[in-house]
Amino acid sequence: MKILFGIPENVHKELAEAEVKAFKEIGNEVDVSYYGNSNAVEGIVSRFFLILKNAINLRRKLNKHKSEIIYLNTAFDKKTVIRDSISIFILKFFNSKIKIVLKTHGTIESVVNSKNILNKYLSRNVDLFLVLSQEELNNFKNSSFAMNNIQVTANPVDFTYYHTDSNFKRSLNIEETTITLLFVGRFLKQKGILDLIHACKLAKENYLIFKLICLGDGPLFDEVTALAKKLNLENEIIFLGHIPELETKYFYSNCDITILPSYREGFPMAIFQAVAAGQAVIATKVNACADYFTEYENCLWVEKENPKDLSQKIITLAKNAELRAKIRVNNLLLAKKFTSERIARNLNEKFEELLNEKYFYQAETS
Repeated sequence: MKILFGIPENVHKELAEAEVKAFKEIGNEVDVSYYGNSNAVEGIVSRFFLILKNAINLRRKLNKHKSEIIYLNTAFDKKTVIRDSISIFILKFFNSKIKIVLKTHGTIESVVNSKNILNKYLSRNVDLFLVLSQEELNNFKNSSFAMNNIQVTANPVDFTYYHTDSNFKRSLNIEETTITLLFVGRFLKQKGILDLIHACKLAKENYLIFKLICLGDGPLFDEVTALAKKLNLENEIIFLGHIPELETKYFYSNCDITILPSYREGFPMAIFQAVAAGQAVIATKVNACADYFTEYENCLWVEKENPKDLSQKIITLAKNAELRAKIRVNNLLLAKKFTSERIARNLNEKFEELLNEKYFYQAETS
């Protein structure tokens, strides 16, 4: 097959590039074009011209490469629905036979349920729609989004560059017996970062000796650091800010527990990177986590917006080395489901069916 990938320049770029490489390795002819904004351009007019520019570049590569399928990495929110509708209109105008595949890295339920003309346009002109969890699939099935070709897929997890370092804690001036907690992500309310800080206060009051390492930045960074200071947690929390994706693997490999108390997620890479590193996990039971994890086998579940419950789960896992070891072993086994080759081969079958005009409506989570 000849496949043209539309990949972002920044967010999720590594994921898309891993799929591109895997599709090539299993025998497809693949070309790539940048697609999306990643907040690089502000303003309605500037965004519109960027959409046109990217769509025109896709069309040019489509003609040159003679692609049979265009595979676009996107999301499903108000801005991306507009962008994708315009882009697909341009692509279909010049080549009505091209097959369009959209992979959404996160969906907004209110947008899915919206009965607007753009949703209807996408439902009629997208040939295969990929989501990252059964929950998202069900949201589409229960909405007015009239598509019969929606599938659940996964993101690939890179298994390289994970390595343990016996000097990890010493390098951060952490005592060897201290439990290390890890948060990786944007400092947003929906990520549960404020809940985590309050949970740390409760854990400290229960005499747990720990260090929370936070990697990331975002709109709430100043508020979060101020809250940590107000709650007298300056000795318990280390804020390292944003670091390159590759460097986060060092922390996944060496911390004891990764925590992501998000209110919603698609396929949370912070958690699945921890799984690939064989780390114990505390997470909310949302989206892809709910599809793949079993409590006490792969994780401990925590209630959304509940710092007390989160503190109790942190204390439970921190004080139970045997449970952490069990979860690590299980997660290393689970991670094998998310190799880029396995995901590419599963999708390759769907793409072949697509070219043969076979449509489907089921979840593929195996």
